[in-house]
Amino acid sequence: MNLLSDVRFALRNLRKAPVFSAVAVLSLALGIGANTAIFTLIDQLILRLLPVKNPSELVLLDSHGNHYGNNRGANSFSYPMYKDFKARNRVFSGVLARVALPVSMGFHGQTERAAGELVSGSYFNVLGVPAAIGRTIAPDDDTKVLGNPVVVLSYRCWQSRFAGDPSVLNKTMILNGHNFTVIGVSGRTFDGIEPGSVTQLFMPMTMKPWIMQNAPGMQEMTDRRSSWLQIVGRLKPGVTRAPAKASMQVLFHQIIVEEAKDPMIAKASEYDRQQFLKSTIDVLPAATGRSFLRYQMSRPLEVLMAIVALVLLIACGNVANLLLVRAAGRQKEIAVRVALGAARRQIVRQLLVESLMLSLAGGVVGVMLACSGAKALLGFLPQSSTPLGFSAAPDSRILLFNFAVALVTGLVLVPAMQATRPDVGAALKDQARSLAGTGHARLRKSLVVAQVTFSLLLLIAAGLFIRSLRNLRESGAGIQASNLISFTVDPSLNGYNGPRSIAFFRELNRNLGAIAGVQSAALATNAILANQEWDSTVNVEGYTSKPGEDMNPNFNCVSPGYFATLGVPLIEGRDFSERDNSTIRHKGIPFPVPNVIIINQKMAKYYFGSHSPIGRHIGFGNEPGAVADMEIIGVVKDFGL
Repeated sequence: MNLLSDVRFALRNLRKAPVFSAVAVLSLALGIGANTAIFTLIDQLILRLLPVKNPSELVLLDSHGNHYGNNRGANSFSYPMYKDFKARNRVFSGVLARVALPVSMGFHGQTERAAGELVSGSYFNVLGVPAAIGRTIAPDDDTKVLGNPVVVLSYRCWQSRFAGDPSVLNKTMILNGHNFTVIGVSGRTFDGIEPGSVTQLFMPMTMKPWIMQNAPGMQEMTDRRSSWLQIVGRLKPGVTRAPAKASMQVLFHQIIVEEAKDPMIAKASEYDRQQFLKSTIDVLPAATGRSFLRYQMSRPLEVLMAIVALVLLIACGNVANLLLVRAAGRQKEIAVRVALGAARRQIVRQLLVESLMLSLAGGVVGVMLACSGAKALLGFLPQSSTPLGFSAAPDSRILLFNFAVALVTGLVLVPAMQATRPDVGAALKDQARSLAGTGHARLRKSLVVAQVTFSLLLLIAAGLFIRSLRNLRESGAGIQASNLISFTVDPSLNGYNGPRSIAFFRELNRNLGAIAGVQSAALATNAILANQEWDSTVNVEGYTSKPGEDMNPNFNCVSPGYFATLGVPLIEGRDFSERDNSTIRHKGIPFPVPNVIIINQKMAKYYFGSHSPIGRHIGFGNEPGAVADMEIIGVVKDFGL
């Protein structure tokens, strides 16, 4: 018999036992489908290489140590340091800089929020990403501040927003209230270098003053104390990360020695200055891109993959037991075939084909279940104002994984080899003991033990998971989340300057509070439960910091009524009022600055012990001569966002 005959024979046997076949296929489909669904996300977020030229040559730069000044996100450097790295390094064939940020995009009278990226003129050249149509941003586009307002669309944005219309080239698009010319569309598969985040618009770094209008104090491209962009390098041929790191550390130390002459650092304590000079640089692999979502979700996805692998093993145990029982019932059939001269390898091959057909059928059904499962999992991922770059639809890589899992499962499910060595005489006499041979019994017992073990592991894991959820629910974040609605508005993306934005927010807050059914409304610069962070060095009245002590608490600017809206009780003192804001002028524009501050219980206990902090003062900066000019007017219960 050939393979085709074995397939036909297996189909006939499976059709004769529809209940067995359905139970086996469904059991395997659940296990294979769950593994495929989790792998769909793991592949896109963790494993998949960037769709660029030779991604293994890309590295991401990072620094460790004391930093003086503003810091915007992880892996951040100043623009002047990027220029130093680009001009003075000896290990990279190219260096690029980029920073992601939201943009207000207007075209033909329609305005929407889009995911943008400010990129250096070397960005597309270093990555080796060609243009689908038109051209990409080149070094000449990034030489003069506000000198070349051009924009490149991502291929995905071009298809979804402009229906792939090539006439969009050389058209004018309004970004943050300013005119930009569309010069091209990036490659078909390229959405930026952050897996999970779809970049829709790419603009030259020198257009920063128009794009980052909502960042007072970070407008200057010459400020070495403002770290706000990420730097990626492409290693020269033959250069590996270890020597590249050693070379960049020498250059980095030379740069920070020069920066230590900055007045802000020069007047710091000798200890802090020495800590700054001990800062180091790291060279991280960037073949799979830079993704904060990966940092958040890698461990949960790995745990889920382990759990669904156990589910598949349990499913395999269930089906293997079913196959053993079925094989025991077919002892007479196999004995007859052996008596008629059938070779053992033929019988083994037929049983193998039958097992593989069951597992492959389970894999096909599992793909359909995986699509639904992946969609459900995507709903649990952190959402933002810009789309996630994940797809629940299986591609060739996912289908290959599914096929491999189904194939291995089929091999595992081959019934015991004892089924192909029956006692022919006893089997033909229908003796019951031959149907329950010791070999089958031992294997069935082993499978039952394995199933119970795996099921117990899953039960324990599920119990711990439910207990953790209950503890989280009971502890909470310290806020009353029920009936709480949060949304983000950024008027600066539509050309509002500082005073207009402040007036807009005050009017918005008043109008929200006046809506029927709204108990209270408040404003904050950092949204709740959005993983946003603002920290800064401080000095505290009456407190002398120790060498190396962390004096960088987290901050948030909030409006009166913020704590009441969140349900956070005031422990001592009073809340903010509209009279608490004073004003300074920055480049001729008035900005409100706080002269009062509210702290939480943890900070009050840390700096003031058992004494009341009301009336004491805190200020920004911890260098000698820094002024504590914000009066503490209240203490609130600890809560986390």
